[in-house]
Amino acid sequence: MPRNKLAWRRGVFVILILASLALLTLSFRQTESGPVHAVQEAGASLLSPLQSWGAKVAEPFQDGYQWLKTLWSAHQRAERLEEELQILKGEAIKLEEQGEENLRLRGLLDLRDKGTYPDGTDFKVARVIGKSPTRWQAWVQIDLGSADGIRAGLPVVGATPAAGEVLAGKGLVGKILSVTEHTSQVQLITDSESSVMAKIQGSRAEGIVEGSVSGDLIMDYVDRDVVVESKLVIVTSGYGPVYPADIPIGIVASVGEEDVNIYKEIEVRAFVDFRVLEEVMVLILPEGTTASSTWTTAAPTSTTTAPTSTTAAPTSTTSTPATTVQPGMGR
Repeated sequence: MPRNKLAWRRGVFVILILASLALLTLSFRQTESGPVHAVQEAGASLLSPLQSWGAKVAEPFQDGYQWLKTLWSAHQRAERLEEELQILKGEAIKLEEQGEENLRLRGLLDLRDKGTYPDGTDFKVARVIGKSPTRWQAWVQIDLGSADGIRAGLPVVGATPAAGEVLAGKGLVGKILSVTEHTSQVQLITDSESSVMAKIQGSRAEGIVEGSVSGDLIMDYVDRDVVVESKLVIVTSGYGPVYPADIPIGIVASVGEEDVNIYKEIEVRAFVDFRVLEEVMVLILPEGTTASSTWTTAAPTSTTTAPTSTTAAPTSTTSTPATTVQPGMGR
C-alpha cells in the first residue's frame, strides 16, 4: 500500500510538470489573442483585487519594518559617532596636554638661557612624581636621583602656566633635600623650614624669604627705611651656599610697616604655582661651588634702633654692630 501511494504521488508530480511545460510551450507559441493568454488575463483580473487588498493590508507592516530598520540603523550610526567623538575628545585632550607641557618646558629653557649661573652648571629636567600629603611640610618628589648626578643642596627651578607679570609662572621652586638612587625630595620655598636670601629689584632692599605652615611666602629682615612698592620683582641675592643670584622668586604683594617692628614684613606672591607643578629643572652646580660665603645685614641690639641700608659696618662700640650670616643661615 505505501508503495502504491508513493507511485501515485510520483505520477501526479510528473503529470503536473508535463502540464506546466505544455502550458509554457503553448503560451510562447500562441499569439496574444490565443486561449492560453485569455485564461491568464482572466486569472489576473480575478486576482487583481486580492493583490490590491493584500498590498493594503501588508503596507502598515512594511512601513513598520522599514521604520524599525531605519531606527536601528540610526542607533548604530549614533553609537559609531559617539565612539568617534570620544576618540576625537581624547586626541584633543592629548594635544592640549602636549601644548601645555611644551609651554612649561619652554619656560624651563627660558630660565636656563636667561639665568646667570656659575660656569660649569648643568641642567636636568625632572618630573614630579609625588607631593607632601600634609600642609605641615611642603615638598615634592622627582624622578631623578644620585644615578643622574643629583645631590642634596642643589637648587631647583620650575615653570607653571600663569598670566600677568612678565616672569609669571617661572621661578625658584626650592632645593634638593634628600636623594636616593633614582628619586629625590625637593623642599619647596613655601615650606616653613625654608629660607632664601633675596633682594628686591628696583630698590636697595634685601632680606630673607621664608615659607610658612599656611604656604604663604614672607620676606623678612627688610630695612624699614627702604622704600618698597607693590609689584616689584623679588629674586635671589646670590648670598649663601645654595642659590645663585637673580633667580626669580615672586613679586611684592603687600608691605607691612607696623611701628613696633624694626623691619618691614613683605608678603610675596610666588611666580611658580606649586599646586600644578609637573616638571622642574635641577641646577647641577659644580662640586664645591657656592654663591657666596657670607651675607652681612644690620642686626640691632634694641627694639628702638632701626638699621639703615646705607650705613657701613660701625667702628665704635656704641653703634649697632654688624652681624655676619654664615653660609648655613638663609640657605
